[in-house]
Amino acid sequence: MDIAERILFGVDDSESARQAGATAGALLKYRKNTNITIFYGAPDPQLSSLAKVLRRTPKVVEENRKVCSLQEHRILEQAHEALIDSGFNADRVTIRGEGKCHDPAETMLQLAAADASETIGLGKSSTGRLERMLTGSVSYRLVHCADEKTIWVIDPPIASHDVLVALGGGAISRRVMRHAARYFAHLRESKFTFFHVAPHLPPQYWDDTRILSKQERKRRQEEIACWMKEYANRVKEIADEGKERLLKAGVREENVAFRVQTVERGTARDILAELAAGNYGILVMGRRDSRKRGTFRLSGKANKLFHTVHDAMLCLVN
Repeated sequence: MDIAERILFGVDDSESARQAGATAGALLKYRKNTNITIFYGAPDPQLSSLAKVLRRTPKVVEENRKVCSLQEHRILEQAHEALIDSGFNADRVTIRGEGKCHDPAETMLQLAAADASETIGLGKSSTGRLERMLTGSVSYRLVHCADEKTIWVIDPPIASHDVLVALGGGAISRRVMRHAARYFAHLRESKFTFFHVAPHLPPQYWDDTRILSKQERKRRQEEIACWMKEYANRVKEIADEGKERLLKAGVREENVAFRVQTVERGTARDILAELAAGNYGILVMGRRDSRKRGTFRLSGKANKLFHTVHDAMLCLVN
């Protein structure tokens, strides 16, 4: 029996946010155990302060407060309508609004914890890079701070429903694989590729300062081939488990692939190149390297992909 899934989806008054919600709905409409909560945090208009500055009467202030409340309902209704129009069942949708919301990102984290939502989704912010650095968009803050949640950042329209699962060498790769299989295995006609960018050779396999003899060169090449095979096998074990889960869910075997390549232009750039070349619309990867510590735990490659991926759904697994 499938475990019930709860997704908290944040929206604002932009068309891109509504399209992102509709994209999520279209992807998940056949998953009967998935429930979505639409959330909008209305900013505090600080009407009392404005009334003093502008010398407005209490009656005018109250009228303005009603307008703000109506706007909040309108934004939620439009997001709800877009989600339902995508084919997602209305019985599995909850609407949640909060007025005077000073910090939407923090509020969403608290709500996700309260209702046991494992995943937080939202559209990709159009906020400029400088403004992100100064204040931080909601999506930017969430992908850095939501340690215990998986974040979906959607930039509609997505290229396709094909899924690229980027596997690394750490323990988080198994969680990445399981998330991809759990949430997208119902896309039985989609293409799934487990993709791994192998790192450069470790120092012990670098060329020496001296010229190797023919026999030494052969032995070095055999050692390198053995190292690469052992490394790839560790990742392939995870990919094979993912393939088994997908096949059990009804995905055709010819639609599941495993690819390994040695890093060429950098891990993030290589993943981005594969994403474009395969016309994938969904990228699932780890949010951070398990070795990283500190307040901001988004890995370098995840951070680069967050800023550069377009027309796709980026799933950053905790």
